[in-house]
Order: sequence, then C-alpha cells, then structure tokens
Amino acid sequence: MPDFDGWVVGLARSFLRPALVKGRGDMPSSSIVTSSDVKLSELDPALSRIADRAYAAGFKVQVMRWRNPATKDLEGAPELKVDFPAGRVKREVQISSGDAGKWANVDFAQWVFLGDYDAILDRSSGRIVAELHHRADGFGLRWQQVPGTEEIPEDDPDLVPLDEWEADFVTRNPIRIRIEHKAVEGVSIVVQKPPPVPLRIACRSRNSWGLVLTGVTTDRHDEALRLLQEVSTSLFVDLDMSYGNAFLLKKDVRVEWAHDRGDDELPSQTKPRFPVLAHNDDAASLYLYARTLVRVPLLEYLAYYQVLEHFMPKYARLASVQKLRNVLKDPRFNHDDDLALGRVIEMLADSGRTSGTEREQLRATIVHCLDPTALAGYFELHPRGEKALADKTRIAAVRLLNPKDTSVTPVEQVADRIYDLRCRIVHGKDGGGGRGEPLRPFGPESKLLAHDVALIRFVAQRVLISSSGPATWWR
Repeated sequence: MPDFDGWVVGLARSFLRPALVKGRGDMPSSSIVTSSDVKLSELDPALSRIADRAYAAGFKVQVMRWRNPATKDLEGAPELKVDFPAGRVKREVQISSGDAGKWANVDFAQWVFLGDYDAILDRSSGRIVAELHHRADGFGLRWQQVPGTEEIPEDDPDLVPLDEWEADFVTRNPIRIRIEHKAVEGVSIVVQKPPPVPLRIACRSRNSWGLVLTGVTTDRHDEALRLLQEVSTSLFVDLDMSYGNAFLLKKDVRVEWAHDRGDDELPSQTKPRFPVLAHNDDAASLYLYARTLVRVPLLEYLAYYQVLEHFMPKYARLASVQKLRNVLKDPRFNHDDDLALGRVIEMLADSGRTSGTEREQLRATIVHCLDPTALAGYFELHPRGEKALADKTRIAAVRLLNPKDTSVTPVEQVADRIYDLRCRIVHGKDGGGGRGEPLRPFGPESKLLAHDVALIRFVAQRVLISSSGPATWWR
C-alpha cells in the first residue's frame, strides 16, 4: 500500500449508510469535495462510478492527485482514496483509473476489513478471505505432498485473471486444499494459491497464498476477526506439526512495517583506521548478529542484551574484588584479628548475594563500562530518544529515564530500564513475571522500540570497547 505523503487530497464528507443513489447527478455536491488543485471533472468516468458506489455505501471518499515534491507540479490522473470499515477504525484503499474495471465487477460495499490483517469479511458471500505469509525454504514442494491437495479448476471464480498481468501467474500451478467441517454442512477452510479475488483487488495480493473460510454467519467485525484468528491459528499449528508447512496471517503493509522513527545516526567524519582493539569473539559475534536483525526488534534487543550478559559475571566479581582490595589496603587491618576477618567474610557473602541477582550484575557491568559523560553525549545526539525514554505513555512497566531523579544516577537508570524491558520480552507468561504484560512481537508496543534498541546498541558498544584488549596482530 502506498504512502499518501505527496498526494494532493480533496476532503470528503462521510455519511452513515445514506440512501442508494442512481447516478452522479443524484449525489449531493458535498459528497466529494476536492481541493482547488484537483478537478472533479478530470476523474475518469469508470472511477467516478466507483466513487458513486462507495459514497452510497457510506464510505468516505477522497479525490487525490500526485504532486511532484521537486517541481510542485501535479502529475498523473486523479485517483480515489476510499476509507473502508475495519472495526473501530478505517482502512485506506487507493483506487486508480486502471483498477476501476476490477472494482466494477465486485460488490465491495459488503466488504469489511478485519483488524490489521489483509483480510476481508465478505458479507454478501458469507466468506472470510485472508492473505498469508509462508516460510520460503522449499515450502511449495512440501505443500504438494499434503494429502488432498488439488489443482484449482479453470472455471473457479477465484482463478479469473483480473488483468493481462495476472493472466500469467494465476493459471500457473494453481493449487488448493479444502478442509470440510465434519459436523456443520457448508463450513470449510480452503488454503489456496493464488489468493481469492477480493484480496487481489483490495490488497493487491499477487502470487501468494490465501485462506478462505466459508459458512460465516456473522456480519460483525469483532466476531469475524475472532473467528479468523482462532480458526487460522489452530489450523496453522496443525499444518506445521503434521506437514512442516508454516503459515501466518499477513498484516497490512503499513502496520507490518510501521516502526517508531529513531534519531538519525551520524557517521564518523574520520578515515577508517587499521583495527587496534581485539574484541571477545563470542560477544562481538553476538553484536554483529544483532545488526543483521532488521525489523525484528525483540530479537535484536535480546541479542544486544546477550552481549552485556556475556560480561556480567566478570564485572560482578570485579565489584567484590574491589571491596576486598579496599579492606586489605587499610594499614589498620589486622589479618590476625578473627573479628576483623569475620567482618570481611560477611562483607563478601553479602556482596555475593547482591551480585548474584541479574539486575545487580547488569548494573555493575554498565556502571563499570559506561561513562556518564559518554551517556550525556549520546543523548545530545539523540534528542528524540531522550524524550521518548522519559515518556510513560509509550512502553509500560519499564524504568523511565528521568534526569530530575537524583536518587539514582543516569547510568543506573539506563541499566534498570534495559533490565526491565528485557524481563517484559523474556517473561512470556501471563503477567510478565510481575513486570507488566509480556511484550509480544505482534503487539503495539513492539513498534515503539526503536529508541530502546538504539540505546542498548550504544551500551553494548561501550561494553565491547571497555572489555577489549590491545590487538597483537603482527607483533
């Protein structure tokens, strides 16, 4: 789905189920209002008829045109943006004049998008159709081995090409498997390739897989969404366990790839130098692995945390060693005094119990490796991050970074936030182990991790540097 930045959009009024209108002349002049730059008369007649039908269905319709950001000139023909119902929100769908022929032959007024998924409840046919993600490692070959798989007949309505471009792929090895409900007639699940026509029109689904759930009697969004999620989840687990075929419901690309905008990372202005530091191989490999996890924020975060975790025992011991060293350096310490030795043993025992907790080990590691001045410099270069990490409305049940809190140093606040967030990711059971609800990869908070990922990456870098040694190559 396209981003609408750069489009000149004419606003439209939205009405709740108005009476059906027969022609453009019957449509109130206020139904589609264009900006002064977009002329309604320029709208393609076929597209104009789609606008009439969308308005009659109660959908908000906008006429739009692309403005070239460089030249400020309007380019291309006017298009439509229609807001389809999707529960308590709307789903924006763009329709060009080239797509008008596809939309003319379907009863899109009966379509309801389901949640964030590329999925539609078609109330006119009693079907739910959904596009699927699938694993790509030889998946198609395995699917051919599933008993009951068949070729889709040429006369099947879902096999009709919508344009010349589709004519090539929709007829190339189209397959499906139909799973009938044993007790309820007319209820079935179909997994097929290519996806059904509504998805190819509204979601621009192409050579992918689709799911069709028939016999749906509800016309309510929430009930249909729950049915799709529950049935598909059980089916996908069964297919994976029995045949090694892994599926997921596909989300709207604007949701699937949405993420919080982080601060711009400024590259160094100095010429690269020959490496002078030798890093721990395991920890450095974890760091480089984390850098490959594009758009997988929870895994990326945990990989950086493993870098810190690698050094935690070392720095936890250093704290105890330093305490012992301070005692032994005192000229008044008498190693023949049993009472004094007892106090040393008690001190080390208390230190061992304290440093035994993961939170304290992490604190000791970060406090040792992260200089407060370096942290202040980081936030100077990351103003969005500094603001976001102090905002309690973004991610719940984690430590806020509050410069006014003098009871805990900024470095210790960073350590506590890193640990709190790690717990919300790792403790997947209900309640999050007493640390808030689990942070799920498909939840809304996982889209807000850009600043936390950038921070823990910076901390991992400082720990790597602090823990490195001088290179001995060619010495």
